[in-house]
Amino acid sequence: MKLKRDLAILLQRNDFSMACKTDLKHPKHFHSHPGYELVWLQDGAAQYIFEDKIYPMAKDSLLVFKSSSLHKVHVPEGRKYARVVIQFTRNFFGFEHEALEEFQRILERMSAPHTLLQLQAEAAGALRGIVERLMAENAGDDTWGKKGAIQIHLLELLLFLCRSMRRETGVGDRLDRGTDKAVLTENILLELNAAWNTNWSLDALASRLHMNKFYLCHFFKKELGVTIQQYILQKRFHEAQKLLINTDLPIREVASRVGFVSDSNFIRGFKKHLNTTPKLFRESAEAQHYKL
Repeated sequence: MKLKRDLAILLQRNDFSMACKTDLKHPKHFHSHPGYELVWLQDGAAQYIFEDKIYPMAKDSLLVFKSSSLHKVHVPEGRKYARVVIQFTRNFFGFEHEALEEFQRILERMSAPHTLLQLQAEAAGALRGIVERLMAENAGDDTWGKKGAIQIHLLELLLFLCRSMRRETGVGDRLDRGTDKAVLTENILLELNAAWNTNWSLDALASRLHMNKFYLCHFFKKELGVTIQQYILQKRFHEAQKLLINTDLPIREVASRVGFVSDSNFIRGFKKHLNTTPKLFRESAEAQHYKL
């Protein structure tokens, strides 16, 4: 019974949610989910980490990304993390609109589907007004027209984002490389993403990066909040989920493709990581039309 309950939580799809948070509770591991996510940092500092990019965020940073990308947040010790988080899927609308289509086109044109905007005072004020209208509707009673009102304000937000991203670079792709630490972390991730499903070794990784292996491990854990081994496993299970959902490959073949020497090791690790078996995950994903 607990296994089915955990799986229901794992596969739960919420087509729209938003929250204003000041606590430090957030997923400590790399994860993914359907749809899109907007994170507006109102106070404090945070790092959002993707497979190919690190985004150091400060006050009035606005991160926009496709949340099916593997990602996690890391908050420096002793820092605040006050933010507004909005998540939605295309299914929330059920109709086509120019702002939604352009928003999706901009993200798809990027080298990777995420970008960071640093809002100036006027833009931050405009965003605050849209978010407040969204928040008021979302927090209100279940009155007539609530969903339609949320859709209207969310489209207003997408219009704001499209205009902001088009002004940034023409297609919304961020050009700067961030801090030296972020660049180094991105280089480490680049090497890991080339080796995650192979019989990789820490010595070989450190050699390619021209780093001492002990410093490499310390640096990675400090900057990302997980160890290199944990990242490799989270990446493997993320890719396994995609194969289980998007293909009919046998479990044994999925295990091999994501770097496991045996399907028994894969099944045991998958169950430990996701609280379900690959077979049950696939069956439940199909039943719920879950996409990643």
